[in-house]
Amino acid sequence: MQKRKIFFSFVLSALLSILLYIVLHEAGHCIVAILCGATITEFSILSAHMNYSGGNFTALSALFLSANGILFPLFLSYIYTFLYRAAAMNKFYRMMSFFCTLIPTFSLLPWVALPIAYRFGFVFAENDDSMNFMYNFASSHDPLWVTAAALILIAISVMLTIKKGILRNYVEVMKEIKSRNSGFSH
Repeated sequence: MQKRKIFFSFVLSALLSILLYIVLHEAGHCIVAILCGATITEFSILSAHMNYSGGNFTALSALFLSANGILFPLFLSYIYTFLYRAAAMNKFYRMMSFFCTLIPTFSLLPWVALPIAYRFGFVFAENDDSMNFMYNFASSHDPLWVTAAALILIAISVMLTIKKGILRNYVEVMKEIKSRNSGFSH
């Protein structure tokens, strides 16, 4: 029974973290659109998109519209990491905390790879946030600056996750699960 409870906690924490990330990602876009005077016409969690009409966008606000989908959940994960209680023993809390920091960090990977590809002439989907950012940014700047910024943000995330004990606590939960599973096989 304990084995099922831990497995359920693992799956639930991963799914809730993904759902939370999608909400925060789309909310990040909405924040910029609203600040630019746009009206949000659609906000969908299931299809992970938002639409807006109107607004007064500058070159800079257009960059933020594309980037804030990743930046908003990432910076909220940094705040969460600072508030993390490493001494808490709840397995669900430990797993959820790991996923809440892991997902925004891994969502930076396209911001590392796509600017490199763009620099060498490869162009990808036009509706991708990182490519929309590239179209506006790379007209006057080297796209490798985006790669460098994304790598710095990833490094900050990894360092915070290690320093605050999130990674260690997650590994402890996984070791406990593994030891319980190996105990059942004997």
